[in-house]
Amino acid sequence: MSAGDGLETDLGSSSLPWMVVGSRSLPGSPADIMRRGAAVAIDTVIAVVVVLGPLIALDRILVAASLDDVWLPAAAVWSLSFLLLYSPLSVSRKGGTVGKRLLGMEVVRDADGARLAYGAALVRHLGNLVTAAVPVLMVANATVTNLNAKRQGLHDRLVDSRVVMRAPEQP
Repeated sequence: MSAGDGLETDLGSSSLPWMVVGSRSLPGSPADIMRRGAAVAIDTVIAVVVVLGPLIALDRILVAASLDDVWLPAAAVWSLSFLLLYSPLSVSRKGGTVGKRLLGMEVVRDADGARLAYGAALVRHLGNLVTAAVPVLMVANATVTNLNAKRQGLHDRLVDSRVVMRAPEQP
Protein backbone atom coordinates (compact mmCIF):
# COMPACT_ATOMS: atom_id res chain seq x y z
CA MET A 1 0.00 0.00 0.00
CA SER A 2 1.26 3.43 -0.81
CA ALA A 3 0.82 6.48 1.38
CA GLY A 4 -1.35 8.16 -1.24
CA ASP A 5 -4.03 5.51 -1.65
CA GLY A 6 -6.06 6.60 1.40
CA LEU A 7 -5.79 3.26 3.17
CA GLU A 8 -3.85 2.45 6.27
CA THR A 9 -3.59 -0.49 8.62
CA ASP A 10 -5.37 0.06 11.91
CA LEU A 11 -3.07 -1.27 14.61
CA GLY A 12 -4.34 0.76 17.55
CA SER A 13 -8.03 -0.08 17.70
CA SER A 14 -9.96 -3.05 18.96
CA SER A 15 -10.32 -4.29 15.37
CA LEU A 16 -8.14 -7.10 14.18
CA PRO A 17 -4.76 -5.65 13.11
CA TRP A 18 -4.96 -7.00 9.54
CA MET A 19 -8.20 -5.16 8.81
CA VAL A 20 -7.63 -2.42 6.26
CA VAL A 21 -9.40 0.79 7.11
CA GLY A 22 -10.20 3.97 5.31
CA SER A 23 -12.98 6.54 5.49
CA ARG A 24 -15.61 3.76 5.55
CA SER A 25 -14.16 2.40 8.79
CA LEU A 26 -14.49 5.57 10.82
CA PRO A 27 -16.61 5.23 13.97
CA GLY A 28 -20.28 5.65 13.10
CA SER A 29 -19.83 4.90 9.40
CA PRO A 30 -21.89 2.05 7.91
CA ALA A 31 -20.27 -1.37 8.17
CA ASP A 32 -19.61 -2.96 4.79
CA ILE A 33 -21.26 -6.19 3.74
CA MET A 34 -18.02 -8.21 3.67
CA ARG A 35 -17.24 -7.39 7.29
CA ARG A 36 -20.84 -8.16 8.23
CA GLY A 37 -20.59 -11.50 6.41
CA ALA A 38 -17.40 -12.34 8.27
CA ALA A 39 -19.16 -11.57 11.57
CA VAL A 40 -21.99 -13.93 10.58
CA ALA A 41 -19.43 -16.65 9.88
CA ILE A 42 -17.86 -16.18 13.34
CA ASP A 43 -21.29 -16.22 15.00
CA THR A 44 -22.28 -19.34 13.06
CA VAL A 45 -19.23 -21.18 14.40
CA ILE A 46 -20.13 -20.04 17.92
CA ALA A 47 -23.73 -21.22 17.41
CA VAL A 48 -22.64 -24.64 16.20
CA VAL A 49 -20.28 -25.12 19.14
CA VAL A 50 -22.69 -23.79 21.78
CA VAL A 51 -25.76 -25.61 20.47
CA LEU A 52 -24.33 -28.90 19.19
CA GLY A 53 -21.64 -29.48 21.81
CA PRO A 54 -24.04 -29.73 24.77
CA LEU A 55 -26.62 -31.60 22.68
CA ILE A 56 -24.08 -34.29 21.77
CA ALA A 57 -23.10 -34.60 25.44
CA LEU A 58 -26.78 -34.70 26.46
CA ASP A 59 -27.43 -37.40 23.88
CA ARG A 60 -24.67 -39.57 25.35
CA ILE A 61 -26.01 -39.09 28.89
CA LEU A 62 -29.64 -39.77 27.98
CA VAL A 63 -28.82 -42.87 25.93
CA ALA A 64 -26.73 -44.23 28.82
CA ALA A 65 -29.64 -43.56 31.22
CA SER A 66 -32.23 -45.01 28.79
CA LEU A 67 -34.09 -41.69 28.65
CA ASP A 68 -34.23 -41.36 24.87
CA ASP A 69 -37.70 -39.76 24.90
CA VAL A 70 -36.36 -36.70 26.75
CA TRP A 71 -33.78 -35.83 24.07
CA LEU A 72 -36.04 -34.17 21.51
CA PRO A 73 -37.77 -31.77 23.94
CA ALA A 74 -34.44 -30.96 25.60
CA ALA A 75 -32.81 -30.30 22.23
CA ALA A 76 -35.72 -28.08 21.19
CA VAL A 77 -35.60 -26.04 24.42
CA TRP A 78 -31.80 -25.67 24.25
CA SER A 79 -31.81 -24.64 20.57
CA LEU A 80 -34.74 -22.25 21.00
CA SER A 81 -33.11 -20.69 24.06
CA PHE A 82 -29.93 -20.00 22.12
CA LEU A 83 -31.93 -18.67 19.18
CA LEU A 84 -33.90 -16.23 21.35
CA LEU A 85 -31.06 -15.17 23.62
CA TYR A 86 -27.62 -15.04 21.94
CA SER A 87 -28.06 -12.38 19.27
CA PRO A 88 -30.82 -10.28 20.88
CA LEU A 89 -29.11 -10.16 24.29
CA SER A 90 -25.70 -9.49 22.74
CA VAL A 91 -27.09 -6.66 20.62
CA SER A 92 -29.14 -5.08 23.42
CA ARG A 93 -26.45 -5.41 26.12
CA LYS A 94 -23.14 -5.07 24.28
CA GLY A 95 -24.15 -3.52 20.95
CA GLY A 96 -23.43 -6.62 18.90
CA THR A 97 -22.68 -10.30 18.80
CA VAL A 98 -19.18 -11.65 19.39
CA GLY A 99 -18.55 -11.67 15.63
CA LYS A 100 -19.61 -8.05 15.19
CA ARG A 101 -17.62 -6.89 18.20
CA LEU A 102 -14.47 -8.75 17.10
CA LEU A 103 -14.67 -7.01 13.73
CA GLY A 104 -15.28 -3.57 15.24
CA MET A 105 -19.00 -3.16 14.56
CA GLU A 106 -22.11 -2.45 16.59
CA VAL A 107 -25.86 -2.31 16.01
CA VAL A 108 -27.48 1.01 16.89
CA ARG A 109 -30.83 2.72 16.53
CA ASP A 110 -30.78 4.81 13.39
CA ALA A 111 -32.51 7.77 15.02
CA ASP A 112 -30.07 8.46 17.85
CA GLY A 113 -27.23 5.90 17.75
CA ALA A 114 -28.31 4.30 21.04
CA ARG A 115 -28.42 0.58 21.67
CA LEU A 116 -31.51 -1.39 20.78
CA ALA A 117 -33.84 -2.61 23.50
CA TYR A 118 -34.17 -6.40 23.82
CA GLY A 119 -37.56 -6.42 22.07
CA ALA A 120 -36.26 -4.51 19.06
CA ALA A 121 -33.12 -6.67 18.96
CA LEU A 122 -35.30 -9.80 19.04
CA VAL A 123 -37.54 -8.55 16.20
CA ARG A 124 -34.40 -7.62 14.20
CA HIS A 125 -32.91 -11.08 14.79
CA LEU A 126 -36.10 -12.94 13.86
CA GLY A 127 -36.43 -10.77 10.74
CA ASN A 128 -32.87 -11.68 9.84
CA LEU A 129 -33.62 -15.39 10.30
CA VAL A 130 -36.65 -15.12 8.00
CA THR A 131 -34.67 -13.33 5.29
CA ALA A 132 -31.91 -15.93 5.57
CA ALA A 133 -34.38 -18.83 5.33
CA VAL A 134 -36.20 -17.62 2.20
CA PRO A 135 -33.87 -17.47 -0.83
CA VAL A 136 -35.76 -14.65 -2.57
CA LEU A 137 -35.64 -12.56 0.60
CA MET A 138 -31.95 -13.35 1.05
CA VAL A 139 -31.16 -11.96 -2.39
CA ALA A 140 -33.42 -8.96 -1.79
CA ASN A 141 -31.74 -8.34 1.57
CA ALA A 142 -28.24 -8.42 0.08
CA THR A 143 -29.34 -6.10 -2.72
CA VAL A 144 -31.07 -3.64 -0.40
CA THR A 145 -28.10 -3.65 1.97
CA ASN A 146 -25.64 -2.87 -0.83
CA LEU A 147 -27.77 -0.19 -2.49
CA ASN A 148 -28.65 1.71 0.68
CA ALA A 149 -26.23 4.44 1.77
CA LYS A 150 -26.70 3.41 5.42
CA ARG A 151 -26.19 -0.28 4.51
CA GLN A 152 -29.45 -1.22 6.24
CA GLY A 153 -30.75 -4.71 5.55
CA LEU A 154 -34.43 -5.57 5.60
CA HIS A 155 -34.12 -6.65 9.25
CA ASP A 156 -32.50 -3.30 10.10
CA ARG A 157 -35.28 -1.36 8.39
CA LEU A 158 -37.82 -3.42 10.30
CA VAL A 159 -36.71 -1.90 13.63
CA ASP A 160 -34.98 1.27 12.35
CA SER A 161 -31.46 0.12 13.20
CA ARG A 162 -28.15 0.04 11.40
CA VAL A 163 -24.76 -1.62 11.75
CA VAL A 164 -21.92 0.86 12.14
CA MET A 165 -18.25 0.81 12.90
CA ARG A 166 -17.62 1.03 16.62
CA ALA A 167 -15.35 3.61 18.20
CA PRO A 168 -12.19 2.01 19.65
CA GLU A 169 -12.56 1.26 23.33
CA GLN A 170 -10.40 3.39 25.58
CA PRO A 171 -7.96 1.53 27.87
